[in-house]
Amino acid sequence: MAAVLKMFLRNGGIEDVTCESAGILDMAAKGGPASSFVVKAARRIGVDLTDHNRQQIDSLPIEDYDLFVCADEDVAARVLELGADIKKICNVQVSNPWPSQFQEDHDRAFETILAAMFRVVTRYFRDKPIAQP
Repeated sequence: MAAVLKMFLRNGGIEDVTCESAGILDMAAKGGPASSFVVKAARRIGVDLTDHNRQQIDSLPIEDYDLFVCADEDVAARVLELGADIKKICNVQVSNPWPSQFQEDHDRAFETILAAMFRVVTRYFRDKPIAQP
């Protein structure tokens, strides 16, 4: 989601926003690259995740962030537990295709992510012109 959000912002000429990706699952804490399914799905929409490295939300200084774009209510709840202000949380309701071993499930998830990140950008950056890819 962070890479797609960055793409929309960059396409809109917004360069002064930092986006980071972090998860809540144990596998995020172990680091490592995105799965090949995710890399392929992202590539199909013009996003390169070959350098992506997983990290867990617990490792980040929560107080330093202005907005948390959360995939679902579990992520939003974890961010709240870590001390984030509820006003800084945007839950976009994107289901995680991680357990699936089918590329089409990951491709569908990225279509949902595209739409969700476009909504985030138009809501939080509406004073800036943003073009859909």
